[in-house]
Parts: sequence; structure tokens; C-alpha cells
Amino acid sequence: MNNIKGILFDFGGTIDTNGIHWSEMIWMAYEANKIAVKKTAYEKAYVYAERNLNTRGINENTTFYEMLTQKLILQLKFLQNEKYFECESLELTAKQLVETCYERVTQNIMQQKDVLIYLKTKYKLGLVSNFYGNLQTVVNEFDLGNIFTEIVDSQNIGIRKPDPLIWEASMKLMGLTSGETLIVGDSYINDIAPAKYLDCKAIWLKGKSWHDQNQFDHFSADKIIYNLNELKIIL
Repeated sequence: MNNIKGILFDFGGTIDTNGIHWSEMIWMAYEANKIAVKKTAYEKAYVYAERNLNTRGINENTTFYEMLTQKLILQLKFLQNEKYFECESLELTAKQLVETCYERVTQNIMQQKDVLIYLKTKYKLGLVSNFYGNLQTVVNEFDLGNIFTEIVDSQNIGIRKPDPLIWEASMKLMGLTSGETLIVGDSYINDIAPAKYLDCKAIWLKGKSWHDQNQFDHFSADKIIYNLNELKIIL
């Protein structure tokens, strides 16, 4: 890591949840709020909401809270329509779930901010995420706006992970070469594999995933960590 001048971070599943996949993050909220739904039904609802989120209803000013609310309402409507559960007020149930998730994300990001501020004293920091055109608003919402040199939103650049070009474009924006760049993310396919394809260093934040990623253990991440705080030790 001696030649590293800049670090590119993933956002969703990395900075906001510290390695917990969002499917698991929301499921923990279902459990905390005692929503009587089997996990197999919930997983169907999660996939449905991800595929049917009306991105036209999301603009550059949409907050993380608003976006999460849209997703949770879609999930609950699916569960109701498919007769997996019933509730007296879908909006109230969605609000409870959103607030549980939002509180956890806020706490996570407060903890990650200390790590990011520490790293900023040593490296250029960038953010690269598959998002909806509102990543800058979300970054400002969590008071991270002054930490990153560049914030690259897939919607704005027209390239989505796992395409390595989104990472390559981000490096160019930051004036970095592959030999000077470290990529940190929770997804092997979206973050680590493209990093190694581009000959960058890569640190894999391996947390609680919906789908088992152990099949990738023998691949080429330079380091595997289980908490972003470990970056203070490594770097």
C-alpha cells in the first residue's frame, strides 16, 4: 500500500451499513419491529421493490430517507397483495421500518466518519456508487460532503458497476493512476473484481451478505476486513 495516493469507496453496503447487505439491514428492521413475515416472502418483496422502484420519481434532491421510504412502501404493498401479511396502516408500518433503518445508518455513518476524516489527512478520497442521481444530496444529508474529492453517481455518468469503466473514470477525475489507487467495497463482483481488473489495490469489506460470497475467498483481494475501522490499522 506504500504507493497509494487515493482511495475510492463504495457507498451502499460499505459506508452506510459497514458491510451489511441492504437486504439484511432491512430484514433486521422487520425483526426489530416484529413484522410477521417469513424471510422467504420478504426476500421476494425485496427483489420486487428493487426492480420496480420508480427512479423517475427520484431526482437530484431526493433524500436517503425519502428514497428508503419509497422502497419500503413497495415491499409492503407487494407483501399485502401477495397475501403474505396484513396490517392496519401500510404507511405507519413503512414509517416504523424506515426510521429503524435510518437510525442504524446514521449511527454507522457517524462511526465511519471518524475513519474517513483520518484517511483524508493522508489520501485523496472518492465515492463511487450505483445510485439514482441523488448521491450528492445523500452525502450532504449525512454531513460527508467535505470529505470526498469526487462523488461519482452511476446515474449521472451513465455507467454502472460492475463495469470497470466507472472506476476508471473516477480515477481520471481524481488524477490517479491504477498503481496509486485503492478501492474499498463490500461486493466482490461490483468492487473488488473491477479493481483487480484495473490493477488497483483492493480491500474487501466482507460483512453480512444476502448471498454467500465465500466462493470468492480464493480470489485476489489484497486484504479482507470485517469493519471499516480496520483501515486505520492497515493504512
